[in-house]
Amino acid sequence: MDFDKIREKYEHVYIQSGRLFAEECKLLEDTISFSFASYENLVKNKLDERSQHLAAFFYRNTIYLSAAYQMVRSGMMDPAGNNMRTIFETIVWQYAYLTDDDVYKNFKEMEDLDSDKLKLIAQKKWSNTSEKKLENLRRKYNFQKMMKSLYSKEVYEKFFFNQYWVLCQKSHSSIFSLNFNTPNLEGTTTMEKRPQEIKDNLTALLYLSTENLLCFLNCFSNYLSQTHIDPVLTFTNQINSKIPPALSLAPDQKELKFTLQFREI
Repeated sequence: MDFDKIREKYEHVYIQSGRLFAEECKLLEDTISFSFASYENLVKNKLDERSQHLAAFFYRNTIYLSAAYQMVRSGMMDPAGNNMRTIFETIVWQYAYLTDDDVYKNFKEMEDLDSDKLKLIAQKKWSNTSEKKLENLRRKYNFQKMMKSLYSKEVYEKFFFNQYWVLCQKSHSSIFSLNFNTPNLEGTTTMEKRPQEIKDNLTALLYLSTENLLCFLNCFSNYLSQTHIDPVLTFTNQINSKIPPALSLAPDQKELKFTLQFREI
């Protein structure tokens, strides 16, 4: 089978998923476009250093949402899951950098060391001592610790052992859902065998896109006028009315201006 035949199978799934799940696809496309526009409007401001980092994470999340959407539409569930895990983790880290000065300082130290590492490796000057220092900085505030500091025990357990666990299975070497990507070894497609899986992943992307916009509001409300905040809130509410209730990634252990309190657990 040549590549054109494989590409045709992906394109078949892309077209069919767009027809079958037209509402979800339209919402996601509008959300991604809206997110890019929100970023472009934000960076017209003169941002401080921390806000510049947070803006970069928001922009990367929007790119990952866009890529995951393309893959889900084509039936490539596991690769899309890798992107969704990155989006999930990045939103959590954004909240940590936003609300905890020590965590942000630690991040800055790692960033500086990582930058030095690339240069020094090329010069054959990177040392074991520097590597250990970098590893210690990474361990000091790992992802699990961050989640425990941002969320109550009940919320943390629901996240870590439910949504996040599923996304991790997509990222790690595993046979979890391996047979449901398209085209599989039998030449069949997800669209023909498991269309509900495509819809579920589109819904998951809508959830993450909502949380990405909510994080945007919490990170940058000081830079946005009410005329820019109101459309984001309206759009976020519109998406939430179309998807099942779920826990918000906005930390329940921190005081933030924007939360999705109407989303019941």
